[in-house]
Amino acid sequence: MTEVPFTFGGITYFDLTTRAGGDEATIDGALFRTQASEGSSGTGLIQAFVRVQSDGTEEGYNTSERPLAYDENSSPSFTKSLLLNQVPIVEIDGIEYYEFRLDINQTNNDPLLSLDELKVYTSTTGDEEGLITGTDFTDDTTLVWDLDDQDLDGTDDTDHTILLDYSLQAGSGKSDMFFYVPVDDFGGVDPDSTYVVLYSKFGETGFLSDGPDGIVPDALEGDYDTNDGFEEWSVSKELEGPYVFGYKWEDTDGDGTWDVGESGLGGWTISYQYTVGNGANAVLVSGVTVTADGVADDFDGDGEIDPEGFYVIPIEGNNNNYSITLTEGFVEGWTNTYDGDATPNRTTVVTVNKNAFVDGKFGAAEGATVPLNFGNFEDMSISGTK
Repeated sequence: MTEVPFTFGGITYFDLTTRAGGDEATIDGALFRTQASEGSSGTGLIQAFVRVQSDGTEEGYNTSERPLAYDENSSPSFTKSLLLNQVPIVEIDGIEYYEFRLDINQTNNDPLLSLDELKVYTSTTGDEEGLITGTDFTDDTTLVWDLDDQDLDGTDDTDHTILLDYSLQAGSGKSDMFFYVPVDDFGGVDPDSTYVVLYSKFGETGFLSDGPDGIVPDALEGDYDTNDGFEEWSVSKELEGPYVFGYKWEDTDGDGTWDVGESGLGGWTISYQYTVGNGANAVLVSGVTVTADGVADDFDGDGEIDPEGFYVIPIEGNNNNYSITLTEGFVEGWTNTYDGDATPNRTTVVTVNKNAFVDGKFGAAEGATVPLNFGNFEDMSISGTK
C-alpha cells in the first residue's frame, strides 16, 4: 500500500513501518518499498558498498578513499567505490530503475529507525573524500537525486524523512528497504566508467510524539534514533563463473543430523570470505548470500526453482585450494546444531580444491549432514502450573 505522508513540525514523514498501513512511498520519481519489486531478480548474493554505525545518529557515503569522513566502516569489504554497471536495473510499470537495498539493525525492543537524508551522486573516480559540503567532495561529484533538494541546486526544497521498522525483516543481511532511482535521472552517463556515490543519514528524528507542532499518528509514536548494530547499503550481485553451494535446514529434533522429513529454511543469510592470490597480491573476497525461498528463487540460473534453503557462493580467481569461512546470520529464537565441523557455533571453514569443481560448481547434497550445510533448531518455551 502506498503511504500517505503526514507533516509534523515542518517535516514530511513517509511511513514504511506498516504500522499505519503503508509499506511503500514515491518521492521525486524514486520508489521506496519494504519488498522487492516483481521485476527484481537475483542470485541471493548481496554486495555491500557502504556500512555506517554510531549510536544516536549516523551518516556516511561509499568510497575507496581512506581515511573516511563520517561513521563508515573502514573495511573495504563493507565501504568501497561502486561502478554504476554493478547496480541492477529493474523495470517497474514500464520505467527502468537502478535498485539499491538497505539493511538496518535495531534492538527488538526499539525497532524503529528514521532515514533523514539520502543523496545519490555520480563520479568519475570513486575515491571521494571529506565532508559532502567540502570542495574535495563537490568538485568530484554530480548530484543526481536528493531526498530534500528536488531541483538539485544545492538548497533543500523540502524536509522529508522515511520511517522504518527493523522487526519487519529482523536479522543482519536482510533487505529492509528497496530504493529505486530512475535510470533517466543519471543523464545517460556511461555505466562502465561512472561511479555511483550514495550518502545517507539515520536517526536524526529521535523521539517522535505529539507536541506543539502537531499530532503524530498513535501507531508511529516512538524512538527513531540508531541504537544497535549497523546500517548497510548493498546491491544484488550476479553469479558469474564457478560457485559452491549448500543448504540450510530446520533440525526439528535438534540432534545435529539432517533427518528424513526435515525441510530447508529460506530467507537466512550466510556471510562468506576467502582469499585469492598470495603475498602482496592477495585479495580478500567477501559477501553475503541468502537461502532460497523454494517458491520463486532461481539462484543458480538453471531455469528451475531452487529448493528451499539452497544457497550459492561465487568463486573468483584460480587458487588450487580455497579456504572459505562461512558464518550463518544470527536469528533470535534459533540455535545452530550443525555447521560442518565439531563445534556448532554458526561459523566454519571449508576447504575446496580447484579440481573438485564439476561443470563450474561444487557443493553439498541436499538432505546430507556434510560441510556446506547448516542445521538450526527452533528454541521452544515450555511452561506450566503445578
